[in-house]
Amino acid sequence: MNQKIEKALKKLVTGKVLLNVPLSRHTTLKVGGCADIMIYPASLEELLTVVRFSTRHDLPYLVMGAGSNLLVRDGGIRGMVLKLTRSLRKATLLQPEDAEPLLQAEAGASLRRLLAVCLDKGLAGLEFVSGIPGSLGGAWAMNAGAWGREMGDVTESITLLTPGGAVEKKKSPGLPFGHRRLQLDPGTVIIKGMLRVSRTGKKTLAAVVEKMNRRRRETQPLDLPSAGSVFKNPPGAAAGRLIEQAGLKGRREGGAQISERHANFIVNTGGATARDILALMEIARRRVYEETGIQLEPELQVVGEDG
Repeated sequence: MNQKIEKALKKLVTGKVLLNVPLSRHTTLKVGGCADIMIYPASLEELLTVVRFSTRHDLPYLVMGAGSNLLVRDGGIRGMVLKLTRSLRKATLLQPEDAEPLLQAEAGASLRRLLAVCLDKGLAGLEFVSGIPGSLGGAWAMNAGAWGREMGDVTESITLLTPGGAVEKKKSPGLPFGHRRLQLDPGTVIIKGMLRVSRTGKKTLAAVVEKMNRRRRETQPLDLPSAGSVFKNPPGAAAGRLIEQAGLKGRREGGAQISERHANFIVNTGGATARDILALMEIARRRVYEETGIQLEPELQVVGEDG
């Protein structure tokens, strides 16, 4: 990266500015090349400043949450990676008169922390995120979901930062949630938002969450690094079942393996590369298409350059 750009960014940001950061340390798959620069904005104001700076200098950036639905190619990422998980993570319970409560939270807040708040205060609505190891911003961007529920179902509003540096609040309905995607213009940053919750008994809520966690432990390979579901479920079918019927459970490429427990998971058994994982994804897509005519669509977000 140009040294003038690097020095200018360090003057603008009081939070951390790190160079040549291995992204294998920042994704749940534990693979990926280096980012030229990683920035931890210390506040919303710093985030605004960095995004406006990048626009002026035509400097690409990627916003990264917990890296739980992300595959970074082995060549890494040119430009900046913005990490919001150290500063923009506040959560506040709002209780309007004569209305159900709202949970206002910043994009860097972890789903685990938000669920803990709900369990502590007896608030239903977010049980389905139990066990998803991501940040709220990432969950919104991917319209994360499980057990028949997804983020679009519980979102009241989202506040966005546009590539030009403007702050906009968008309410639901009207937010363009799709299957495992929130359709936003490239470069848009999710800052915060409000989630609809409802009051319920703490014991009842805890029992529901424990049931979901138990089901995850029984059906998903939680003992090895993965990025969750690799492919979206096509209409009327389950991607994992299709891959299993194609005889690909346990198939390996290098250090990557199609999980023997759940075929829509690819796990890092040790020393896997992004190339290994991409090879398995291509094998699964090709074999399922040859046998069923169904074209699997990735749920996993793939970014960066080839090594």
